Amino acid sequence: MDQAIFGEVRNVQSLVVDDEKLERDGIRFLLSMEEGEWEIYEAANGKLALNELRKHPVDLMLTDIKMPHMDGLELSKKAREEYPDLEIIIFSGYGDFAFAQEAIRYGVTDYVLKPVDPDRFHDTIQKIQKEIASRKNKEQQSNKRKRAFFSSIFCWATFIPEIRSV
Repeated sequence: MDQAIFGEVRNVQSLVVDDEKLERDGIRFLLSMEEGEWEIYEAANGKLALNELRKHPVDLMLTDIKMPHMDGLELSKKAREEYPDLEIIIFSGYGDFAFAQEAIRYGVTDYVLKPVDPDRFHDTIQKIQKEIASRKNKEQQSNKRKRAFFSSIFCWATFIPEIRSV
């Protein structure tokens, strides 16, 4: 179970999407240098990535922008529709502002230019880890409140027959 404690995430499920294996390996290496445990899935294009997302719920998707079958922007749009809490980072060798604008429309968390600057990558990942921890803490608190609420209803339900018999 993923645990968010004191604003840190112990285990982050992530999906790295790039049609170039060398690029996926590079992102995997950078993630391995970050704090916490990283469960990393991979996909070589957007269509395969959607299948992976459906099989393995992830916290973070890191995707290239230019890929065959489905590019990173279309993938981000579809992933956002199905998984609104998913954090998304797009990597691109294109500094074209139009790509960045479109990525923002799809709710992409960050847009990082290739070649990736390890310091910028680290800062981005730290920011995202805090966002994931905050979301998971809120979910845990909400689940605790729901359990407490249903527990209290159950307790009252067990006493109602006794109250009626009085």
